[in-house]
Amino acid sequence: MKDKFIRVISPVALPVILIFDAAVIYYLYIAIIKVMADDSVFAAIFLFVQVAAVVFAVLTTREVLRHGVKFTENYIEFTALDSDNKVKYEEIDRVAVQRDTKASFTKNFVNRYSSLVFYLNDDTVLTVELGITTGRKLTQIENEINERIAKE
Repeated sequence: MKDKFIRVISPVALPVILIFDAAVIYYLYIAIIKVMADDSVFAAIFLFVQVAAVVFAVLTTREVLRHGVKFTENYIEFTALDSDNKVKYEEIDRVAVQRDTKASFTKNFVNRYSSLVFYLNDDTVLTVELGITTGRKLTQIENEINERIAKE
């Protein structure tokens, strides 16, 4: 099977990041207009701050868009994790998904995270939290894992 990447973005995070990026670009435009109209120290500081905000916005957007699940020929990799982020298909016995969909006013966002539970061949259990995801995305990831496990 060929390599595949499934991006995992919270449904809330994507609009927030896009609004943030649009605001940064708008304020950069205002800063450029301000510097062109008035070359004061305040305008230069405002432009400098906005250039720094653009860099921050680009890095944040890039990081949010890089989170996901990468499927290769031999293993699955979770790009949002820093360490222990690879699991070989041959080590996986079965996989289960967990996602809380019950209504509650007392649960916070961490209680709503989607999780993949790997039951490994050596009778250990590995749980990977994906964050807040849609049910369709979680099903897509589960199906891809099950297809690749069946090939092994």
